[in-house]
Amino acid sequence: MRFEVEIWLWLILLLPLVWLVLRATDRSAARRLDTLLGAQAPRHVEGSNQRLRTWQRFFFFAGLFWLMLALARPQWGASEVTVTQRGSDIVVAVDISNSMLAEDVPPNRMERAKAELGAFLGRLENSRVGLVFFAGSAFVQCPLTLDYGTAGIFLKMAGPDMLSQQGTAIAAALSTSRELLSKGREGAPDGSFQAILLVTDGEDLEGAWQEEAEACRKEGIKVIPVGVGDEAGGLIPVQDQQGRAAGFLKDDEGNVVMSRLDLASLEQLAGISGGSSFRIGVDGLAGDRLFAELQRLGKRDLEERRISAYQDRYFWPLLLGLGCFMIRLVLRPRRQTGRKDQPGGGPPDGRATAATLVLAGLLTVLATGDALAVIRPAGSADAAAGREKYLAGEFEEALARFESALVQAPEDPRITLALGETLFQLERYEEAGREFERAMTLTEDPGLRAEALYNAGTAKLAADDPGAAVEKLLSSLAEEPGREDALFNLEVAMRRLQAQEQQQQNQQQDQQDQQDQQDQQEQQDQQDQQDQQEQQEQQEQEEQQEQQQQEEQQKEEQQQEEQQEQQQEQQEEQQPQDQPEEQDPTGEEELSEDQAMQILKALDRDEEELKRSVQKRLKGGRPKSGKKW
Repeated sequence: MRFEVEIWLWLILLLPLVWLVLRATDRSAARRLDTLLGAQAPRHVEGSNQRLRTWQRFFFFAGLFWLMLALARPQWGASEVTVTQRGSDIVVAVDISNSMLAEDVPPNRMERAKAELGAFLGRLENSRVGLVFFAGSAFVQCPLTLDYGTAGIFLKMAGPDMLSQQGTAIAAALSTSRELLSKGREGAPDGSFQAILLVTDGEDLEGAWQEEAEACRKEGIKVIPVGVGDEAGGLIPVQDQQGRAAGFLKDDEGNVVMSRLDLASLEQLAGISGGSSFRIGVDGLAGDRLFAELQRLGKRDLEERRISAYQDRYFWPLLLGLGCFMIRLVLRPRRQTGRKDQPGGGPPDGRATAATLVLAGLLTVLATGDALAVIRPAGSADAAAGREKYLAGEFEEALARFESALVQAPEDPRITLALGETLFQLERYEEAGREFERAMTLTEDPGLRAEALYNAGTAKLAADDPGAAVEKLLSSLAEEPGREDALFNLEVAMRRLQAQEQQQQNQQQDQQDQQDQQDQQEQQDQQDQQDQQEQQEQQEQEEQQEQQQQEEQQKEEQQQEEQQEQQQEQQEEQQPQDQPEEQDPTGEEELSEDQAMQILKALDRDEEELKRSVQKRLKGGRPKSGKKW
């Protein structure tokens, strides 16, 4: 035999003490009565039967004993059963670079991160957790495990001295974490139930981390960056070989290094993978917002174990306890007729009897093992507060309340639906759609499924995705035919879908027309270019021909000039021989009219030749005649 709740066994030890206190109280009351009425006091008290009261008290305490024994849940008769562990996979990637020693958050970034992660592991349930440490490179410190104590021991070992290669290689951390999660997927189609909790200051990101974040998103792995530090920055202390403070870290130029939190890069990383960013010192890692984010990952079967299950046997002591209380109610002193108006004339201990019935009923409920769930369901207070905030239009506060309620009751489809509707009011349609999809997996109630499908379709319609909206709304009508709001939204979605298809056709036609015009324009440009090239070639040919003609003409003119010069030289040589010299009386030579005309013509030719020679020299040419001017 074993007891599931042993604390009730310790409470049983208090029953003899209460018995002794009541006995002492009875004796004190008897002494006061003797002092007041004397030795004949018992005869003056109607209905007083000390023996009967003793038996009543005995059965009352016996009933309490058996009920407390039932609350301890005695078990015997063990049998082996198969237990399936359901949960999600979370890899915690911790930055252990030197910048994590900055003291902008007390005592420093590294110690603060380890303290927050320790609180996170203390609250984590039903999920496998793994550890990856990274700086300039990354390595697996702890594989996926359900042993949070072991993971906590490995976490306490984190420090910059574990890696000699410094830096902030986010890409290496994501790649190593993704490989670790892929090994734990065990044939699952995707990693929709997996997440990477990236704890870093985000400074000086190295590597192609955008590509790795995109790869995680394609595999369904959600990356949740957690920033450590202050955007204003902090100095990085260094120590000497004896472990004493030796100032602050400096760069190669001797300047003190100021390390700052790069929150913008972390938010960009969260946006790529579809997660949310957190910040130590503002959000905390054990807060409801982070666990609500992890609840949205969903769960799957992680492992199966065969355990020895004991059968509860609390029913038998519970029956014995109730039997003792019933006997206690039956045992009553006899009434005396005509004395109902006197003290003791009515049923004795009526209040005690009512209290006994209430206590018996309450202990019966407690003995079933789910007392708190019966009296007050998990998350009901936060859910009720969230509903009030929702009706008041305070959607941000309502979201926080519903997230807190979802952490307490993650399998409640109504809270999930309320969370999705609040996200819808905040125009976060994609997140709202995920909550509606999750609500459908948590219930088999046609009404709730129809509501979840209707909300999912409405969210798709608001997100301008009428095709998906039509599909969801049709599924909602299949669960609950004749629903007017679903029919109305379905009509709106179909009209939008038709308009969208028509718009796409028009766009395609416009694109085709633009492409045709572009092709025609290209053909026209090619033809114009070809014509221009042909004209240019023809013009070049004409210029070449004209140049050749000019050169030939110049050659002919030069030949004519040379011939004329030769003829003139011959005439000048022959002229003295053919004609005798005539001298006037004054002694000056007289020229004939023909000679004068020849001389003038020769001068004109020399002048023309001089002009052409000067023009050629100005153009950079060389005169072709042999004269030197």
